Amino acid sequence: MMMRAGRRVVMALLGLVALTAGACGSTSTSAGGHTPIKVGFLLPLTGVVAANGLSEEDGFKLGLRDFGSNVDGHPIQVTYADTQNDPNIALTQARRLVESQGVDIVEGPLAANEIAAVSPYLGARGVPTDDLSMCSAQQLDNYPKFGNAFSSGWACNQPAIMGATWAASVKHWKHITIVALDFSFGWLVAGGFAAAFRKEGGVIDRFIWNPITATDFSPYVTQIPSNTEAVYAIESGQTAVRFTQAYAQFGLRGKIPLFGITQLTDYSVLPSESASDVLGLWTSAQYCDGIDTPQNQKFAQEYHQQYGTWPGYYSDAGYTKARLLIAALKKLGGNVSNKKAVAATMRTTPIVSSRGPVRLSGSPAYSPIQNIYICQVEQVGGDLRNVPIKTYLNVPPWGTLSEQQWLAEFRHDSAARPV
Repeated sequence: MMMRAGRRVVMALLGLVALTAGACGSTSTSAGGHTPIKVGFLLPLTGVVAANGLSEEDGFKLGLRDFGSNVDGHPIQVTYADTQNDPNIALTQARRLVESQGVDIVEGPLAANEIAAVSPYLGARGVPTDDLSMCSAQQLDNYPKFGNAFSSGWACNQPAIMGATWAASVKHWKHITIVALDFSFGWLVAGGFAAAFRKEGGVIDRFIWNPITATDFSPYVTQIPSNTEAVYAIESGQTAVRFTQAYAQFGLRGKIPLFGITQLTDYSVLPSESASDVLGLWTSAQYCDGIDTPQNQKFAQEYHQQYGTWPGYYSDAGYTKARLLIAALKKLGGNVSNKKAVAATMRTTPIVSSRGPVRLSGSPAYSPIQNIYICQVEQVGGDLRNVPIKTYLNVPPWGTLSEQQWLAEFRHDSAARPV
């Protein structure tokens, strides 16, 4: 797996060099006489979350293959810029894309801290921007202020809110412990879950916070109260793998039910997790690879054939970005000269993607109204897969909370630990 990732990084960097050279050496029109549509894609291609970035890139490339890389004679030129999961580098790359490459549209950064760094710069310049997720109060301010940006992916506490609703109304749990990443993403997801669970009459027994750099989870799993009814885990990447391992090693598996946010068993980590540790685990998710619809079955099979693995949330996010981009550009006839028109068209174009119907809510959230799934890890044809066991249709960003309650919780929890 590491060797494959290394080769992918080299290929991605070579592709970036080639695209950059092509952009610098080209004229303002393509060979067919039509101006190209220049898209800059900010994502981590190296570093600790490179696998996530590469999955998103793979999904986007597959989407362009399926939906088209040319709109009314205008070729789409994509420059993939490596952010390295570093806000400072992300901002430097955004400036390079806008000021040197002259991109028309930006597919936004992957990480919430990168989005926070880049959002004011792109907003002030009016560059149409599709963020991976909506996870910060800064986005709530910038989206309506500048009118250039939105997220086609998700509001980060949206699946957690529905997970809390499921926990209370279907599982009938009254007491839950939350284990979460100790930074803004973890705070926001944990806060959304807690607010929705308390609204249903539930009690959060304890919040347990771990850093994203944690390698030893024994100090965290040993804090879980023995009488709590279930644990909701907010982990991603290697922390998801280490947490599920520790949960089993300390004898909690089989004693206290475990479920979590999308990334706990997403396909960005599932191949690295042990079947004995994760079979049967639940997640509340905006996407899981086993969604049984024609759109997702086509996407999942194509993705598996192309890349040798099943798609995860990041793959679906890239694929959805491509579908939305092409659908909006077709409405515009490939004309991207009016930035406000491009941003408005992308925001108001509904699509049906691999995860299901996606349409954006209005100001200030500008993030998707979409299906949310309760998924369970099952063995399917020899592979571990995330299979939906319940679907909540057309969920707004605030889920079962009122919009005003959600806005207040979102602003607080994205900046401070919930209690």
